[in-house]
Amino acid sequence: MAPLPTLPGLLASLWEGFMLAVVHHSGVIEAVNPHLARALGYETTDLEGRSFSVIAAEGAEGFNPSDLLAFLAHSRCWLGKLALRKADGGVLLVQVTMAPLREAQGAMDRVLLLAISATRAQDFPMLVMDSQERFHAMLEGLAVPVLLHREDRILYANQAMLSLIGYTLAALQAMPYGSLTHPDRRKQLQQRVQARIEGDVSQHRFENVLQTAAGSLCWVEQTLGLLPVDGQLALLDTYADLTGQRKAEARQAYIRQMLAQIIDGNPVPTLVINAQHEITHWNRALELVSGLVASDMVGTCNQWMPFYPAQRPILADLLIDGATESQVRALYEDRSKPSEIVPDAWEAEGFFPTAGSQGMWFAFTASPLRDGQGRIVGAIETLIDVTRRKSSELALQQAHDALEQQVHERTAQLAAANDQLAQDVEQRRQAELQLLERNAALERLNEQLTQAQKKLLQSEKLASIGQLAAGVAHEINNPIGYVHSNIGSLERYIDDLFKVLESYECLVRESGHHTASKLETVRRDSDVEFLKEDIPALVRESKEGIARVKKIVQDLKDFSHVDSSDEWQWADLHKGLDSTLNIVGNEIKYKADVVKEYGDLPEVECMPSQINQVFMNLLVNAAHAIGPDRGNIILRTGADGTNVWVEVSDTGCGIPEQLRTKIFDPFFTTKPIGKGTGLGLSMSYGIVQAHGGQLEVESEVGRGSTFRVVLPIRHVAPPKQPGEYVEEVK
Repeated sequence: MAPLPTLPGLLASLWEGFMLAVVHHSGVIEAVNPHLARALGYETTDLEGRSFSVIAAEGAEGFNPSDLLAFLAHSRCWLGKLALRKADGGVLLVQVTMAPLREAQGAMDRVLLLAISATRAQDFPMLVMDSQERFHAMLEGLAVPVLLHREDRILYANQAMLSLIGYTLAALQAMPYGSLTHPDRRKQLQQRVQARIEGDVSQHRFENVLQTAAGSLCWVEQTLGLLPVDGQLALLDTYADLTGQRKAEARQAYIRQMLAQIIDGNPVPTLVINAQHEITHWNRALELVSGLVASDMVGTCNQWMPFYPAQRPILADLLIDGATESQVRALYEDRSKPSEIVPDAWEAEGFFPTAGSQGMWFAFTASPLRDGQGRIVGAIETLIDVTRRKSSELALQQAHDALEQQVHERTAQLAAANDQLAQDVEQRRQAELQLLERNAALERLNEQLTQAQKKLLQSEKLASIGQLAAGVAHEINNPIGYVHSNIGSLERYIDDLFKVLESYECLVRESGHHTASKLETVRRDSDVEFLKEDIPALVRESKEGIARVKKIVQDLKDFSHVDSSDEWQWADLHKGLDSTLNIVGNEIKYKADVVKEYGDLPEVECMPSQINQVFMNLLVNAAHAIGPDRGNIILRTGADGTNVWVEVSDTGCGIPEQLRTKIFDPFFTTKPIGKGTGLGLSMSYGIVQAHGGQLEVESEVGRGSTFRVVLPIRHVAPPKQPGEYVEEVK
């Protein structure tokens, strides 16, 4: 036996110039390769399954298309020219070779048709069945999977077959023919092959399951054919892939099963009938309502029994029969209507005296079931017990009638009430006028209160200024006192020095012998040595006193910031604390020692004079809180990210818990009458709030208090609302 040609050689010989078709002996085209279909202007699917006479016109050598198959049934092959009809009505002249494929008994089963353009007729070779290579080329052009085998050995498989199962031709030729079939079906396949060889054609077409190279299963419809190859009998298998169909059937079965479970588990009573009006589903809820079990109802046409004394159609029956609207209304009167939600569905309701112990009202909904082509194949109907709703509607109607009567009775009462209401409205109008007058009076009082508050705030500022003035006067008096005393002493010393100088002058004028003794006497009386020591000391003390006065004035200036505008600026809080301590030193130094625990502080954007006012109020309050025994005032500072904080702690009497929530209220004070206005902490709280900070207090009775001022390092002005006026703290 000659070696089988390679697949590339077969493809090259077929697709280079051949056009291929397979025609059944009955004249029906079974397969067309794309080359021939394109040449005629068709798609392959347009020609498969149609009569060969659709494309075959009268042959150039005198054969009619109807005679060709009859001729081939008794001949080896036919070679000639054919005029093939194109889709656009034109004619394609081709050189054709047609060879019959015969069964074991010699009868022709199919015809292979090979064609090339008639312009190349001189190059077209005669087809002979003894040429294995050309026979394989014909098989390669088939779109149908084809497998050629003999004695459990695979001889050849076309490309469609290789694509179906995923093997290469070489791999197929190296494996037994039976190994392609699933093990469960191999014995049955062997019996069918043997029967076909023996001439039995009753089982030559059957369903089979193949195993692909990937290990998956492929359902096919397999056809066994016989033909001679190289003078020996061989089997030609053709396959139709049924895998998609089987999967679709499995999905449909699953869907049917799920649908049955859904319907059966639905708490709404439901039934389904088919196109023959037979019941296919009767769920459990309907069993409970009707008292009829599904086993007695499914398969029958007795869907009317739970509802009517005699047989008559229900809504689902009417939908299957295509009843008109008038026919539906004839049975259900005005209690039926088309569904507003589901197309072609109907809704109805009715009273059924046989249902339940006293009869029941049911609401029905019936919808058609359609197949893929839109044909009605059944109907589904659900029913809901609406007895309670109907009873409620009846009770509602009775209540409505009673309400109508009450309305008539109440109308007269309402008229009288309207008259009373008119009187009430007039009284209300008078009351509103009085209320407006009172509001105007309250606004005037509020304005007066605002003015009084401004005066009190000014008074607090003046009180602070007076306190500052007293402290400054006391502090300045001390250095001024000893400067004044020193200057008096210095004046006497200078007089003495002048006397010494006068004596020296007299001594010079007299030039006597007793000059030395006289000079020594004057020197001794004037105590020149003491003057030399005391005069520089007096001068130093005077300078120190003057420096202290200058420092006090500078601190007072720094405290009040008289040389700067009251605007936001960067300031050193430590410097402000120190200046404030110097100003209020007279209030503190006789009562407490000041302990500074300063941390690292950056400069803060603030209004320095206002912040110094806060420091002064806290320091003075701390000094006043310390009792007769001397205590401590601790100043702590620090920074944490975007904020700085200053703490003023004292070892005083502390603040009772019930008073802590009131200490920031205006005019609240714990000091005796005449000792405070109650505005210091209130003003301090307002200043800190205006800076975007917080003023907090911790206190324990008998142990002291700690006031903590928290300020943002950078001032961020709050957004002003439209029409809002924000008064800055001055």
